[in-house]
Amino acid sequence: MATGAVAASAVGVAVAGVALAAQRTEQVVPKLPAPGATIEVDLASKGLELVFVGQKVKTGPLRGKATFEIESNKGDPSSVQTKISEFYLTSPAKQGGITIAIEPAGRNSKDRSVLRHNRSESPKLQHTLKVPLNITVRYPEILGLPADTEEALTLKAEDAAVLIGRLNGFPAKGARYKLKETTELSLPGQPGNEVATILKFPIRLEGF
Repeated sequence: MATGAVAASAVGVAVAGVALAAQRTEQVVPKLPAPGATIEVDLASKGLELVFVGQKVKTGPLRGKATFEIESNKGDPSSVQTKISEFYLTSPAKQGGITIAIEPAGRNSKDRSVLRHNRSESPKLQHTLKVPLNITVRYPEILGLPADTEEALTLKAEDAAVLIGRLNGFPAKGARYKLKETTELSLPGQPGNEVATILKFPIRLEGF
């Protein structure tokens, strides 16, 4: 009888423990932001790593901002669209005076950034940013061009760069994004004539 009581008690404790663990897991599942919300965040990057005319180059740190407009993602209730209405990062003049922004014509692009529940790594969210980049280098000598080059250099992404972040919530301070795949850059008006390739473009959310 005593043995049976102890066993029953142990089973009860185990069941209670499982229920408590399930409750805790359920509590930490992050919620998606509501459609109609506007979210502004500060951005920071260690810099771009790219190949320019065959030479590998690393820029200095960049800082900036992004603004997301949350929209419903029709047909997929486990996600929302995060339309990018503002996105830029800059570096000081001594580090090339680089400005990275979204291509104005890309604001209405069919390429959509999406925030969704990551089924494979629940309870995290996965944020896929599709960013049509426009890069201006005020002092191109940082890319290995002659120091007396007077004109700023502008580079345009052939296709939207794709950045992936896995987050505990959105926005989440300290969340990190990395480039999914290399991104080709060309001079304006010369599509298909790639002069540079972005190898790495890490971004971190600093505040909101």
